[in-house]
Amino acid sequence: MHRPLRTRLNSIKFKLSAAILLLFVTFMSVTVYMWYANSTADAERQAGQAAAAMINVSSDNLETSLRDIDKIVALLSVDTGEYMNDLVRKYIERYDTMDKVELIHTEREIQDYLVNVSMFKHYLAGVTLSDLAGHTIEYGVTTPLDALRSQPSFGELTGMENEALLLPPHLNPRLGSSADPQKGKVITIARPIRSGGRAIGFVAADVDYEIVEDLFATNIRNSGHMLIFNTQTGQPVLDQPELGLAPSDLEQLVSRPHADGGSFYARLSTGNTFAVYRTSAFTKWTTMVLIPKASLLADSSSTRDKMLNVSLLFSAVAVLLILSMSSLLTRNLLRLGRALKEVAKNNLDVAIETKSQDEIGQLYHQFNSMTRRMSNLVAEVRSTERERSRAEIRALQAQINPHFLHNTLNTIKFLSILQGADNIKLVAESLSGLMYAQMDGRPFVSVDEEMDSLRSYFSIQKFRYSDKFAVHFSLEEGVGKLMIPKMLLQPIAENALLHGIAPLKTQGAIQIKLFTSEAQLKIRVQDNGVGMSPAQLEALEAPEASIGSPDHIGLANVRSRIRTLFGEPYGLSVWSEAQRFTTVEMSFPILSEEEAKRYV
Repeated sequence: MHRPLRTRLNSIKFKLSAAILLLFVTFMSVTVYMWYANSTADAERQAGQAAAAMINVSSDNLETSLRDIDKIVALLSVDTGEYMNDLVRKYIERYDTMDKVELIHTEREIQDYLVNVSMFKHYLAGVTLSDLAGHTIEYGVTTPLDALRSQPSFGELTGMENEALLLPPHLNPRLGSSADPQKGKVITIARPIRSGGRAIGFVAADVDYEIVEDLFATNIRNSGHMLIFNTQTGQPVLDQPELGLAPSDLEQLVSRPHADGGSFYARLSTGNTFAVYRTSAFTKWTTMVLIPKASLLADSSSTRDKMLNVSLLFSAVAVLLILSMSSLLTRNLLRLGRALKEVAKNNLDVAIETKSQDEIGQLYHQFNSMTRRMSNLVAEVRSTERERSRAEIRALQAQINPHFLHNTLNTIKFLSILQGADNIKLVAESLSGLMYAQMDGRPFVSVDEEMDSLRSYFSIQKFRYSDKFAVHFSLEEGVGKLMIPKMLLQPIAENALLHGIAPLKTQGAIQIKLFTSEAQLKIRVQDNGVGMSPAQLEALEAPEASIGSPDHIGLANVRSRIRTLFGEPYGLSVWSEAQRFTTVEMSFPILSEEEAKRYV
């Protein structure tokens, strides 16, 4: 009599056969996968090493050439005290006061120097020396001053401290035209000329863009292609047309590098691609080699397919062997199955006996042990439930104490009113308000509520410090309904009183200002206390400031709480000057009551 198909599928024999077959197939699959993964990794490593070597050589050659040009710029711009440096500054600073003969002589001497230092620089198109008014001395075919100033990053030059500014490839109208943008492109290296701490002019050298094409515009092995882009702006410096990259492809490739060098896979419109890159510290350009994955793993894929076919053949033979062996192994398991049906009736006191000494017999013993442990666990759970109920009662009792103290403070307040003790009334009323705020279980409160708690706190402290300080509140219209984390301002106010106002021998003042700026809520607490020295301020800003610094642990806790809740760019900043002031500013996202629930 044949059993129904569903019964046979649920039989131990079938499950054991399926399990053994699954293990076999899994083993074969894992073996093939591991081999394929290792071969892929080897191919990636070899391609990455070859591409990285090519990138390193080309990048180093480019950097060497650009640094060579930068030395010329530095010789003219950096104040070394030498004759030519003094002559350049004399020309710029005294241009309007020198007589014409002296001016012509100075210009000619500087021009001769430019010729001497720039001669035999193959890729150097020209050098411009200029003051801020536009008086220039030029060598070679240079970019016109107006075109140079129109570059987006040129404005950074006057604020720099003699560092080199590398302008990305741009058109020099004197070498080419907008009709053919590939001709006449140059890379400009510029440095400011400074005197007395201010920028008075600059030196700029134009490098022919052909240097980039000569060093990089070439295919590499495995059908790889080259891409160079400005790391800061994402704009391509060298983009081979045959790549056929869509704007989304370029955007993806530009956003991926997060280190000086490395590799990654990118899913582009042209297919899955392996990318190897390196970022230059001098040029701030990222050089990237793109290798199609199909080309990279062609040999590995062919071998993988062959191994899969062999694995399928072995699996078919294994099925026949497994079915034969499972019939011999499942008889005791079937007996155990019948015994388990008795346990299915929730009878945990059942004991199953067997004479078998093999693994099935051990399974019987383990099953008996399991039923005993389950009985013990049920008893323990019941005991735990009883203990939890008693703990909830104790927690409810503990909640009564703060409410009792709050009610007692209200009683003191009414008694002080009857006795005419207004100061006791004010302290009791303020302390009662603080306790009520702390008993409020909400993690976020409105700005108005937090200000009420802070006013209560200051009311109490004024009696402690005998009116030694005054407090001024300034709230921008509309911020009172915004939500902030509860009890964040009191530690800041306490620090201002304890470390800023208390040591003063005169009257102190604290200003609390709330306003919105750059889509953030700002809370600024400023006091005119004793302030902090630069060393104290630096120690406060250090990451380990909260360890072993009890004087400022409140600030550290507030900063940590804000960062934990909201992350960057929110947090806490401190400015201070000894014997003058201390300012603490906190920044929060602008949250309504509904939006604050996301952070609960």
